[in-house]
Formats: sequence, C-alpha cells, structure tokens
Amino acid sequence: MFSWFHPGTRLAGRFTQAAFAVAAVLCMGFGATAAQAQTRTVAKANGNAKAVVVAPLTLLKTQDMDFGKIAPRPTAGTVTIDPATQTCAVTGPILRFGTCAAAQFVGQGSKNLGARVSIASATNLTGPGTTMVLDNIVLGGNSSIVFIGNTNAQGSGVGLSAGGGNQRYSIVSSSGIFTLSIGATLHVNANQAPGVYHGSITVSVQYL
Repeated sequence: MFSWFHPGTRLAGRFTQAAFAVAAVLCMGFGATAAQAQTRTVAKANGNAKAVVVAPLTLLKTQDMDFGKIAPRPTAGTVTIDPATQTCAVTGPILRFGTCAAAQFVGQGSKNLGARVSIASATNLTGPGTTMVLDNIVLGGNSSIVFIGNTNAQGSGVGLSAGGGNQRYSIVSSSGIFTLSIGATLHVNANQAPGVYHGSITVSVQYL
C-alpha cells in the first residue's frame, strides 16, 4: 500500500506548535504585568543623626579652619578669614573660591566663670610646594564669652599669638557653654605649587 503525504504537512504542524508557544509566552507576560500592577512599591532610605555632648571644663573642636581653593599668580598674596562672619578677604592678584571657614571650638564652664584663652601652638601650612605662613591669629566675638577689659564686649579681633597672648575672658552664657571662633591670615607665595597644604592650630583654655 502506497502512502503519500504532502511535504508541507509536518511543517505546518511545526508552525502551529510554534504559534502556540509564542501565544503562551505572551500570556505569561501579560499575567506578570497585571500582578506587578497590583503590587505596591515601598522605598526606604536611612539618614544619620549626630549630637556633640560637651563635658564640663573641657574644650572640643567642632570645625577646622579652611581657606578654600586658591589660584596662585606670579605675585604673592594673602587670604584672611574673618572669624565673626566666616568670610575670606583676598589681597594681591590671587584668586580664591569655595569653602571659607574659621576654626571653631566649644567649651563648657559655668556662667561668670573666668577663662584664659591662648594658642598653645600653630604651624604654617606645608604641602608639595613652598611653605605658606599662617599668622595674625584672632579670636572672633560672640555672645557666649566676652573679653574682660576690652571696649568691645565681644572681644572681636583680639590677637592670640602662638606660645603667648593669654587673654582673660568671662563666660556669660547661662548654660556655661561657649564658642571660640578663630581666624587667621594665610600668605600665598608667588607661583605657589598646586596641591593640598596642611597646618594646625591648638587652642588652650584655662578655667579660673
């Protein structure tokens, strides 16, 4: 018995199976999308909390001195930080931009307690190029501590030279917590080499 089949019969069957396979995939895709649409998305993020607790008769640094970014020139110049306003003034042709911040320290005594403030040490800024001199260190005024005997009740502009300059103050805040804001002048050399420069200031407080 002679059996004959058309060559395209089995091929047609394959096409039919392929078509069902695609249809099944499409249905699965639609089903997943519908399920996702019914699911609520919850996003979470973490934040940090910070507090500084000041112990009695201590001193704590809360902010570093920062002269920002400086573009040198063939001629030297200076950058001076005003400790009261947290602003920088520039002399000479140099350019300065970015952060400007006085050094800040927080201490705690008691109201009307005396305190002698001095600069225990101060170093010039060193880095990849010539050392930059740091001088004219001053204590800015604020309402938490006053300079005794100064006509300016806030003690603004009182010099605090390294190794000396003991100045007597009185703590006037009711909590006994006071802030010391320190400014200074940085001498930028002509054609100062680029890079990061570091120095330090150590403040000493003797409670009386």
